[in-house]
Amino acid sequence: MAGHSGGMKPKLRVGSLLMNKPSAAFTISKTANILQAISHLVDNKTSASLVMDDNDNIIGMFTARDILRFIKKHTEPKRSALSSGTNKSEDSLSRQVVEAMTPGDKMVFCKPTDTVKRCREIMFQLKIRHVPVIYEGEVLGIVHSKDLADSAFTFHDTGGKKGFISNVVGRKGLPAGTRVQRNSSADTPAASQLAVESGAFALPHPFKTDGAVAANYRQYGAHEAATDMSLCEDAYFVIGVETPCKGTQVYACVADGVGSWRQYGIDPRLYAKRLVENAQTVIESESKGRLEATSLFGQDLGIESEALHPYDIIMEAWHITSAEKVQGSSTICVATVDYNLSQLLYSNVGDGGLMVLRHIDSETAGYMRDRHMPRDMRKHDLRVAYLSQQQLRSFNLPFQLGYIDSETDYEGSFESPVDADTASIPVLPGDIIILATDGLFDNVELTDIISIVGQWENKHFPPSAKYPVKGEALKYPLQHSGASSGDTVCAELAETLVRIARQYSLDSSRDSPFAVLAKENDIMWGGGMPDDTSVVVMRVVSSTSP
Repeated sequence: MAGHSGGMKPKLRVGSLLMNKPSAAFTISKTANILQAISHLVDNKTSASLVMDDNDNIIGMFTARDILRFIKKHTEPKRSALSSGTNKSEDSLSRQVVEAMTPGDKMVFCKPTDTVKRCREIMFQLKIRHVPVIYEGEVLGIVHSKDLADSAFTFHDTGGKKGFISNVVGRKGLPAGTRVQRNSSADTPAASQLAVESGAFALPHPFKTDGAVAANYRQYGAHEAATDMSLCEDAYFVIGVETPCKGTQVYACVADGVGSWRQYGIDPRLYAKRLVENAQTVIESESKGRLEATSLFGQDLGIESEALHPYDIIMEAWHITSAEKVQGSSTICVATVDYNLSQLLYSNVGDGGLMVLRHIDSETAGYMRDRHMPRDMRKHDLRVAYLSQQQLRSFNLPFQLGYIDSETDYEGSFESPVDADTASIPVLPGDIIILATDGLFDNVELTDIISIVGQWENKHFPPSAKYPVKGEALKYPLQHSGASSGDTVCAELAETLVRIARQYSLDSSRDSPFAVLAKENDIMWGGGMPDDTSVVVMRVVSSTSP
């Protein structure tokens, strides 16, 4: 074609953004100290710089976020310093920049031919603000999230008097007397309004035997697929612990031991199971300590009444497991609902993770709206409100925590809890949270998971009407149904998801999500991906009457 149609706009590429950016020095030597690196950023009016070694090879990136992390870690006054009136901040800033930078193996890059949309998706998924642009082994520059945001505007939007008057005049400077809004107790939902019902289920790899995994049914030899959970390399728990003033706090965890340790003579089950056992011990001992402290000192404990954060749980469990010198490695995901903030807190390392399903009516769904089926034919209004990222070094090689002794012939490395995907997501009564190892996500499409959950919910918690009149949402019962009944039906959903994942993993007639991704990475794979599978279901409900 001689040209594109009037309705088609050419895709903006990252290389075009660099061409329009002012030239600035974006590298600094590894011999520079922290203070010099900060001065470099300020002088060049930038928030990121690449760090070079003596051979001009890029070894890392130094950003404004690295500065904040470094200051928090190294310049907080110590107790001894407070008593003597001294501070170590100046000495800390004289350290070399390599101590504060983000190392090269933790960085992500883009190409000048990548679209701005693709680059924006990378930044959003990894929660980063700077990406180096690389072409044929050389860095062309650094793209900032602000560059991507600016690319959405034209000079008609921001240029000239009209743009300034429209966007800035009347908004410059805070009005006199501006204050922070203080929500009254009447406006703030009571922390006791939320509760969690939960259940879990797991199955081992269908061809698992003691000490080995068969490639197919023929090699496996048994008439029935494996069900012995002692063979499972996954580990999980869902527990409720008493808190000083918020009732029962529910914590959930799934972990997946890395099976390739068999070739080193190491049982892949050991590390995952011990890591999860230690995580549960951390939760139970911390909760017990808080209850004992409350009985001694009363209810006013401040931060001690908050939920124990999943990141801290994983960090402590990892330290304990490493100290025990348990060999192997595992992925892990820990989550809980913070009743104070009405938020789901989670921390995830590897290719397991979680998803949040929410009732979102078509009138308010926006981009999440189901546009393919008439309203009166829809069986539910569930949508994916949140999906955690799966962390991979490369295809089928997940991030993992682990330990190996010096005598084992292993040259690889492990991640630490610092590398975890950690976030908090607001939750509402009616939300359904699913934690799972990759055995679920590798075999069952997200749309199928939604459909399965919708059928389960309509069975146990049917809405008050088949479909509402326009402008009204489906009315699902959202009150706490009692510990035993609510937990029982959540366990039923977990079992359904696990069994369907196993069924799909053995179906060679359909390409699983794993097979689709394998082919995208030039790996010939068809059918499902048999694996150990663990699922924990949490249903957020209201603990009070409507």
